[in-house]
Amino acid sequence: MNKLAPFMLGLLLSAANAAAADLTFLRPGARANALGTAFTSVADDPYTVFYNPAGLRNLDSVENRFGLARRISTLSPTGEVSIAYARPVPDTSRIAGLGYHAVRQAKTGDMDSLYMGLGDSFVLKYLQRPVLYGVNFKIMSLRDPEKSHLGLGVEGGLIFSSNMGLKTSLALSDLAIGLGRPLTALTIGNSYRWRGNLIAMDLKMRGSYSELFYGLERGLFNNLLQVRAGKGVTLGGPDYLALGLGINTTPWIIDLTASIPWKGLDQSAGLYGASVGYRFDAPAFAERFVGEAGARAGSLKTQIDELRAQKAGLDNSIATYRANKGVLETDLTIMQSRMRDMEARLRELDLQIIEAEHRKENPKPVKAAPPPKPEKWPKLHKVEAGDTLRSIASRYYGNPNLWERIYEANQKYISRGLPVEGAVLEIPAPPAREMGDVR
Repeated sequence: MNKLAPFMLGLLLSAANAAAADLTFLRPGARANALGTAFTSVADDPYTVFYNPAGLRNLDSVENRFGLARRISTLSPTGEVSIAYARPVPDTSRIAGLGYHAVRQAKTGDMDSLYMGLGDSFVLKYLQRPVLYGVNFKIMSLRDPEKSHLGLGVEGGLIFSSNMGLKTSLALSDLAIGLGRPLTALTIGNSYRWRGNLIAMDLKMRGSYSELFYGLERGLFNNLLQVRAGKGVTLGGPDYLALGLGINTTPWIIDLTASIPWKGLDQSAGLYGASVGYRFDAPAFAERFVGEAGARAGSLKTQIDELRAQKAGLDNSIATYRANKGVLETDLTIMQSRMRDMEARLRELDLQIIEAEHRKENPKPVKAAPPPKPEKWPKLHKVEAGDTLRSIASRYYGNPNLWERIYEANQKYISRGLPVEGAVLEIPAPPAREMGDVR
């Protein structure tokens, strides 16, 4: 069992610490150190100013933290003090951060660092997700028994996120001048949240040296408590497992960290620290808990109302379907009746077609029409006002030029070339050559 335990833990906490006595490698924060400093993509409290200034954009209220820590080393014990502060910039979406970190060790020397950061975000057109970015300005003082250095530097970072809880970060740190040696480091971080669990990993590269840091966090009791574990950053000693506990009694936040040396409790290695923070304008934990419970109750009520509305909609659909079914059945009955009538009509038309074809093949003899009866002449015409011999000839003969025939038969009723009004004229038969035309 003693051989198996180090092997299993070695899968999580394995890498030689090439920068064991390098004070610039140290970062403050009880929570971040309990996660093995795998914090560049987590970056959700004011201590992010020391790890990745892009994380400042994750904060939305005024917040400060104060921390104390003691590192156990084979060189000599090291003490640390840190302060972190963040607040929104008025009338903008930016968040400003301020951090101070002091390290004191008798043999290696002292270090003081002052960070001033600014974080903001933008949306990439194709990702449609906010990208957080930030920049730090840094003043660092390194002092050892032989000499001291004062350096100025700049740092920057990015954080990309997805809808599935995955975050990826890039952080460029310690790009400084005046410290006597290059300290620039590039850190690539990833973190994933799933059902109250946080898994984080950072790959830190400085020159030819690189190292992986791991961290785990689990929220309990509606995130009132968080338990943590990670690979610690050693200082002149063996590796160790960092453990941590967070107490989130908003607006007060307390983080504790302790360590277990990798090869046994008798080893001189590890970190012990605590930090206390206060979040201004934030609801108390009880209020937040009640608010979250109320929000969940409201969400459930909304879901119940939606389900009831869906049920009512389904009931209406069923009633409409039944009414439509009755109408369709009635229409079907009418159409079936019409179809029977049309079938009977079709049979009648078939019989009529057969009879028509029979009549066509066996036609009846056509009887000759009798000749028309001859027209009777003479005819009588009573003269009316406006009649003339020509108009009368045109009426009976269809030719006004035959007026003389009417004149010769009725001279006694003609006065001055016009028929006497009221007289009854005898209209003789037209000449034989005109008979065909008249008929």
